[in-house]
Amino acid sequence: MNDNRGSVLIELMVSAIIFALVVAAIAFYFVYHVGTMDNGRAQLKLQRVGSLLMEQMAKAIREGKTTDLPEDDNFHPSIMITYPHPGTPYPDTGTQCFTFENNDIKGGDDCDNQGFLELLDDSRTMGGATYNHRIACDTLGFKREGDRVIIQFTLKHDLENGDVEDDLTISFGSAVKLRG
Repeated sequence: MNDNRGSVLIELMVSAIIFALVVAAIAFYFVYHVGTMDNGRAQLKLQRVGSLLMEQMAKAIREGKTTDLPEDDNFHPSIMITYPHPGTPYPDTGTQCFTFENNDIKGGDDCDNQGFLELLDDSRTMGGATYNHRIACDTLGFKREGDRVIIQFTLKHDLENGDVEDDLTISFGSAVKLRG
């Protein structure tokens, strides 16, 4: 007679437990890497937007002759750049303004009526849930040191889920020499 009654049942139970552990490990691995890829994409977007904004502001300042920034140790939230009149020694004409205001960066040649520069609003899926977010700007602003203008700002990828640990921040900074 066979004394191994129930051994098949035990083997099936052990096999089921091992199978469940393997499936759980694969699922955890998948969810972890999806979240990592989402974070990577968000960080790339933040770097791209910040680099484009920095490049736009640096180019405008580099081409300018003067700014309205005083030479002190403070960072100022806005700058007005004046450009030389092309081909004549007469007074300067043309302006460009940038302002950090209410977590946005504004710019334009009409300093009283600036438009928003491209800070992206979007939504992002993380851990199976979709959150609205925006790229906001925590600012330092502009500072004048001799013939250089220092630009510093921090962009924040703000997930509106109430968890600050999910937010990404990247700081940008550059010193730009005025042409004039």
